[in-house]
Amino acid sequence: MDRIDLMKAYVAVAETGSFTGAAQRLGMTPQLVSKYVRALEDQLDAQLFIRSTRNVRLTETGAAYLGKCLQLLEDFDELTAAVRQDHRAPQGKLTIAAPSTYGELFLADAIADFALAYPKVQIDLQLSDRYVSLLDEGIDVAIRIGHLEDSSFVASKIAQARLVYCASPEYLARHGTPRKPEDLRDHACIIDSNFRMGHSWPFSSPSGSEKVEVTGRLKANSAGAARRFALKDGGVLLSPEYVVEADIKDGRLSPILEHHWPESLGVYAVYLENRHLSAKVRVFVDFMRSKLRR
Repeated sequence: MDRIDLMKAYVAVAETGSFTGAAQRLGMTPQLVSKYVRALEDQLDAQLFIRSTRNVRLTETGAAYLGKCLQLLEDFDELTAAVRQDHRAPQGKLTIAAPSTYGELFLADAIADFALAYPKVQIDLQLSDRYVSLLDEGIDVAIRIGHLEDSSFVASKIAQARLVYCASPEYLARHGTPRKPEDLRDHACIIDSNFRMGHSWPFSSPSGSEKVEVTGRLKANSAGAARRFALKDGGVLLSPEYVVEADIKDGRLSPILEHHWPESLGVYAVYLENRHLSAKVRVFVDFMRSKLRR
């Protein structure tokens, strides 16, 4: 007899307190349940139940075995589910949250390619620069950039984003070009409030990393809006490179302090912790990692 079936019969009897209750749960006869339990006792060479005409109760050995048996059955069920998941085509609705600018510039195209590769998955891409709650808002995967603080989620790095300093040529012509990080204290700085660093801007230096406190009248919670401020000669901007790359290439913005640019930020796919990740989330994260790192 299959050991798993014997263990399931034993657990059902232990939890229902009778062979009849166990039989009803398992969809078999009480006689077959009794036969399975006897077979398990024979294999273990131990008595698991004390039987009487009125009830069935666990022996001391049976009680000690119950917890271990439950864990083994749970592990077996999870292993079976994981194997089935591996062989099943991803399907169902996948809700993704991402920062607006990054989503528009990179994710939209990559997700369109993902949808072509996995036709049974329905995509709901929600772009917003606010911090969304995965649990409360039903988000399967959130794309987040920078330092992650919430350890209750699983975070998989899929790409990285370099931070750059820049300003419009007209602004630099009027106010001068900063030569060292400390010079920014005398400049108008555009604050992107999506960055947790706020007014404390990071720089790299021969001795490691350092920070400089900056000020400015222009502030926005959007990388795109902060970029527009810079293009309108509003001041010095600290921005992810992907936001201003085309502007720098075409001369609309000029890079500054290039030897002091800080370390790149990680781009992460964040999802709720689950011992057996759904196929749609797993393949999406792998697909994005392959696409975005290129």
